[in-house]
Amino acid sequence: MEILLPIIMIDPLHIVIAFAICTVIGLPSYKMKVVDFSGLLGGYVVGMGIILFTDVKWFILIFMFFFLSGAATKYKYDQKKKKGVAQAKKGSRGYLNVFGNGLVALSFAVFEGVIGGEIFLAGYLAAVATATSDTAGGEIGRLSKHKPRLITTFKEVPTGAEGAISIVGETAEFLIALFIGVLAFGLGMGHGSNVIIVATLGGFIGAHIDSVLGATVETSVGWWGNNWTNFISTLLGALTGIGLYYLL
Repeated sequence: MEILLPIIMIDPLHIVIAFAICTVIGLPSYKMKVVDFSGLLGGYVVGMGIILFTDVKWFILIFMFFFLSGAATKYKYDQKKKKGVAQAKKGSRGYLNVFGNGLVALSFAVFEGVIGGEIFLAGYLAAVATATSDTAGGEIGRLSKHKPRLITTFKEVPTGAEGAISIVGETAEFLIALFIGVLAFGLGMGHGSNVIIVATLGGFIGAHIDSVLGATVETSVGWWGNNWTNFISTLLGALTGIGLYYLL
């Protein structure tokens, strides 16, 4: 009963505000084809859940995932299309992609609202940094002029291959994870600059876990798609962030 109490006591006005914020951001994203209709609804679930159980600061971080991922996907889309590595449906993402990248972050936000404790912030930061670093950084990496290499063998592979890495992509992933950490620090989340380290290293490691899963499980197990890779990598990225939190 105590676990359900925070849900029952949510202020109706808080719900309205959360819905309004997600609408202001979600509808333009839908019109710009960053997400399809199912992705829009999935965004409401993730966004409203985070706002209702935490606050707008936490929402700003997950919003940066949607914004940077969408912007990176649309950036030079025609050029990526000519190379045969552009996302389908003009980069419009559905609910499975939204949940694959955002479900772990939402879970840690709920834990924060129900239980509390900075440990959940560490997991949240690393999960968001993993999703943003992998998705946005991967899109930028597709524009590299040089052939990428498979993360497990370092042999050259075609651009866009699962588990492919490049200097351009690696640099983008690190800087994006760093940006999430700096933004969290600037928003006053957590105590001290440790949040930058947790987000940067947790996100960067999580993005590489995603690449390893893409190069191995995703290409060999029939039912294992990219959404499972995203979910597991954000989960392991979050656990890495928690581990770093205890070490710092």
